[in-house]
Amino acid sequence: MTKQSNEIIPTYEINELLDIQSGKKEFEFYRFEYFATNIDHLKDPHRHDHFAIFFITAGKGMHNIDFDDYELKPNRLFFLSAGQIHTWKGNPAARGFVLLFNSSYFNMSAQSRHLRDFLYFNTLQPKPYIDIGEESKKYFVQLFINMEEEHLTNANHKHIIIRAYLTILLYELVRLYENSISVNKAKGLSVDKISEFEKAVNVNFISIKTVAEYAAMLNITPNYLNAICKKVKGKAASEIIQDRIMLEAKRLLSHSGKTVAEIAFYLGFEDNSYFGRFFKKYNGQTPVEFRSHIQAKEHR
Repeated sequence: MTKQSNEIIPTYEINELLDIQSGKKEFEFYRFEYFATNIDHLKDPHRHDHFAIFFITAGKGMHNIDFDDYELKPNRLFFLSAGQIHTWKGNPAARGFVLLFNSSYFNMSAQSRHLRDFLYFNTLQPKPYIDIGEESKKYFVQLFINMEEEHLTNANHKHIIIRAYLTILLYELVRLYENSISVNKAKGLSVDKISEFEKAVNVNFISIKTVAEYAAMLNITPNYLNAICKKVKGKAASEIIQDRIMLEAKRLLSHSGKTVAEIAFYLGFEDNSYFGRFFKKYNGQTPVEFRSHIQAKEHR
């Protein structure tokens, strides 16, 4: 388990989630009902260094991803990206499947695509889940069971087969997720450019903050970048940049021991008072007020 300097929030590796110290893992599979029996240490805010899919087939519960509460309900699949802050609330009384894997495991199947290129693993997407119908449920339950059976066997080529199932799963979910958020694929509209932009923002939001710089990285004009953001995302390119900065600011204010001035400097604000004005403009509270509010909620 690792911790970032001056932060109190832990980052768990796959083999640490259930306190199983058996060496570093790149893939793991659990039934949710078994997973949920040993998650007391996961009820405090934490990060993962890997990607996760939680498929709820029955039951109920609640959890929180990056400051928003989400209900565990039948036929719902949740997506968690490496680095997101996550916490389980109470004792989930649910059944289903837990799939944990990192980028290197996925890319060993000669995939050229990065996991963050999948829409649902992009932390700037509007929701970290999809709901599916009963017919789709049957298909996905069988797909998860196929992976589980391979995971439990010692047969030759097991991981090649698991990665094949994983690839099918990820691309099938792309289809469903695109439909669930009404991705616009109109002719001439570069949805791929939006994905590139969001990926670039995720990586560079601390050092690069202007639309013009991101447009130059993507070899398009700022006006075009802004136009396609408004068309596809319903917001200006500058808002997407600001959303990512605000998300990180909230994470640090909630889960680190850094002062407001240290957070401002870390996020690339040369002036602490400007950071305060920026934060209040987009959140309605000063950084100090936001931190106090979060701390008060945690002690209720």
